[in-house]
Amino acid sequence: MNQDDARMRDDVIERAGRAIRDDSVPSFIYTDPEVYQLEAERIFGRSWNFLAHESEVPNAGDFVVRYILDDSIIVCRGADGAVRAFLNVCRHRGMQVCRAEMGNTKRFTCPYHGWLYDNEGALVSVPMERPYFGVDGIDREANSLSELPSFDSYEGFLFGSLDTDAEPLRDFLGDFAFYLDIHAKRDPDGLEVVGEPQRWRLRANWKTGAENFMGDSYHAQYTHRSVFMIGLHPNTAGDFQAKGSRNGVHVDAGPGTMSMARQSAEQRGYTPEMVASFKQTLPPEQTRLLFEGETPLWPTRTHLFPNMSMLNAGAYVAKDKLVPFLTCRVWRPLGPEAMEVWSWVLVERNAPAWFKRLTQRAYVLTFGSSGTEEQDDVENFHGIVRAMRGTASQEIDQTLAMGRELGPEHTDVDWPAPGSAVGTTFTDAGNRRFMHLWLEGVSGEPVTTTPAGR
Repeated sequence: MNQDDARMRDDVIERAGRAIRDDSVPSFIYTDPEVYQLEAERIFGRSWNFLAHESEVPNAGDFVVRYILDDSIIVCRGADGAVRAFLNVCRHRGMQVCRAEMGNTKRFTCPYHGWLYDNEGALVSVPMERPYFGVDGIDREANSLSELPSFDSYEGFLFGSLDTDAEPLRDFLGDFAFYLDIHAKRDPDGLEVVGEPQRWRLRANWKTGAENFMGDSYHAQYTHRSVFMIGLHPNTAGDFQAKGSRNGVHVDAGPGTMSMARQSAEQRGYTPEMVASFKQTLPPEQTRLLFEGETPLWPTRTHLFPNMSMLNAGAYVAKDKLVPFLTCRVWRPLGPEAMEVWSWVLVERNAPAWFKRLTQRAYVLTFGSSGTEEQDDVENFHGIVRAMRGTASQEIDQTLAMGRELGPEHTDVDWPAPGSAVGTTFTDAGNRRFMHLWLEGVSGEPVTTTPAGR
């Protein structure tokens, strides 16, 4: 990088940092190509990124193809039962080795020259090897598929990093692991993916989707008002405006956040048998939080920086039939003004077959690619990037002040679990946290933070 480029990057970081430390968001970071390049190198090039769930590759030879930015990655369970992740690149001339999105195979064959790799990544065959590469042939071990620099699993969730020096995944998760456990450990056999992930592309910046899940309950009372009015969501519009997600807790923990509603699992639509199993299976720390005390709590929004989000919501799939769903998604950046959404439905492995069928339907009706609430959000995401594209608009700083002046009943909750909490989810605390993590990522410098509600 020459001195002019380095100076330009320093100016971008300094300009963004001034706004973020003042609890604002500089609009230019959503459309500026220089900012996007910084994110690609310093955030996505170094962070752990969610790739797949182990239930998507249950058998030897099962594979899926996933992405970190523009890097195509084969996640495959080998003949030995181990799950590995390989860069989807032939070692000969760089051709894409696997062009299917998922399947089962013993061999990956490059369509360019026919180099053949087994499902553990080893190069096992080279056409006309001795005539063209000499009597001793090619060094097959040195030309096996390149493994993803860092790859690990946590409670069935498979993560990868492009950084060979990435910190251990468990260390990266930190306090957030406690909240991921609430989802992953409530069934004795864990979670499984129902169906196949949906994906769709948007004319929007990846941060708009991530921020929406990391901290914005406020939009639901207006953006999703029609969904409450028609009765698809369990809250009516009037009740939601009166109480809604304010009647909950927002938690900042490590590289992530979680919002929890003051509702029981039964109120969220889980069957008595499933609730009994949750209580028996979850570790004591989570059980106390969800099922004991005066007011039970249940998770709603969850986000792991940079771009993995989860939503535990519900929908009426028939009159008086409320069914919950758990969806996980990745906001894959494709450029400063483009992203691809990958969205999975997860369900407890031991849930009844009818529940698994209806939980997928509840998701499709609301947050699937054509779901009612998904379309509400997409319109906002599109509108944000259109508005921020203008020369003058990029100079506007957006405020993240909501929640700073809340009364003592909402700020600094005496929280019995990892992280810090405020007694409301109508707050910009999660978005402030997101912006601090973002600034730390692009600058490489720690950002001084205050408790969530201040």
